[in-house]
Amino acid sequence: MGKRLLACFVLAISVVGISCQDNEVKADTDNVVLESGICRQCKCADTKVDCTEQGLIKFFSKSEWDALQLMKPTHVDMSENSFINITVMADLPIQVLNLSRCGIQFIESTSFRDLQEMVTLDLSHNKLTSAKLSPHAFEGRYSPEEYEPLISMRNLNLAYNDLHSLHQDLFEHLPELAELDLSGNPLTTIDQVTLIAISSLPMLKVLRLRSCQLTEIPDKFLHTPRYLERLDISDNELTAVPQELEETKNLIYLNLNQNPIVELIADSEDNPGFPNLRKLKELHMCNMPELKAIGAGTLAGLEALENLHMSYNPKLSTIDPKALARVDDIGETYDWPLIKELYLQSNNLSGIDSRLIARWDILTVIEVANNPLSCDCTTQWMVDNLVPAIESLKVNASENLVCQEPIEMRGYTMKHLHDIHRNMRCLDKYGNRPERDGAILLGLLIGVLLAVPVMLALVLMWRNGYFAWAGLRGPSVASRAFYKRAPDDDNYM
Repeated sequence: MGKRLLACFVLAISVVGISCQDNEVKADTDNVVLESGICRQCKCADTKVDCTEQGLIKFFSKSEWDALQLMKPTHVDMSENSFINITVMADLPIQVLNLSRCGIQFIESTSFRDLQEMVTLDLSHNKLTSAKLSPHAFEGRYSPEEYEPLISMRNLNLAYNDLHSLHQDLFEHLPELAELDLSGNPLTTIDQVTLIAISSLPMLKVLRLRSCQLTEIPDKFLHTPRYLERLDISDNELTAVPQELEETKNLIYLNLNQNPIVELIADSEDNPGFPNLRKLKELHMCNMPELKAIGAGTLAGLEALENLHMSYNPKLSTIDPKALARVDDIGETYDWPLIKELYLQSNNLSGIDSRLIARWDILTVIEVANNPLSCDCTTQWMVDNLVPAIESLKVNASENLVCQEPIEMRGYTMKHLHDIHRNMRCLDKYGNRPERDGAILLGLLIGVLLAVPVMLALVLMWRNGYFAWAGLRGPSVASRAFYKRAPDDDNYM
């Protein structure tokens, strides 16, 4: 028994000793890291290095990065500083590196070659130019025996720099890149070398080209990245839906917001509808200042569409009831996509046709508020059916469905009309406004009643010569002009 107790005591002492030794090693490691040049200027905790807004004017040297070996950082944020050049970094397990908003103009060759675990690199909001951004900036390790690209890189953000074009081999060391953001660069047109550069990314799934001043999408631009799923070409100068989108066989998300497209007309060369995008699930066409009309069949190629965002278009007054309808394979009837989320708020719509969506009962989001609605027999279905559907999703959500026309309905909410079971009249098919006839007739009557005494007064004044000063002599003045008084002399002949 005594021997067992002694053995347990020795074992406990050994465990405590090992634990203390581990704690001492960890403490020594922490001290070494905290005493390094980087952690004296930045916040180092766990596996994160935060150098945000530290007033840094020079990028850290390789030896300073090397001092973080024991820490093994996975996330490094150096945004909002003021260094111009990026130099070579040490071999570290960094997965996310943020170098945005630093005024960077140049990246030294092989700066990231030893960051073999890096997944995300953010270089947005800097001053990189086409001339200074070289393919060697993203070059991986290389030796005569073996070539290693940055195999882990998936996300690269180059948004809001000064790139007018891309070197055709810019991404040759990033074969697995899946997400690329080029937004805010003054590309204007996608030239041949830029097309080659982006086409060299076969695994690309997300491409953002927002605010690039693009007027068109060139042929074959979207042919090679066959796995592309999400495309943002919003806030450009596109005047029509790019038909080149048909090359994106796997596209599920498309953002066309803030483009000067005026209308969509099926079979039109200048304003065509959408090509067949059989997998597209989400479409955004919002904040389009010139958009006026969506014609029949122009969205028919989007047979898998689930989320339709078409809001804040101040001129959009017409959406054809068959905008989403496509002729079935037999050619006798129509099929509609099963929309789940519908956003049509803050447009210029006087009403929404019940035939626009095949199944209103399966919608999980309905946003149609803040439109100048006409409350008449054509929108009776909105009062009877759409209001309760909206209310079932969110209480009082239909309060912003306010009548603007006809005049006697102005200010009423459709919810109120639903609650009082109001049946609305049909407007005159020729555009006549009988509700205004009473006011017009009353105005005419008042005008006549006022005109009669005024005319009588003017006639009396004229007859009495009040307008002689203007050359208008009344009868009394004329009679006095021909009258001459006889002389007093009786013998006057």
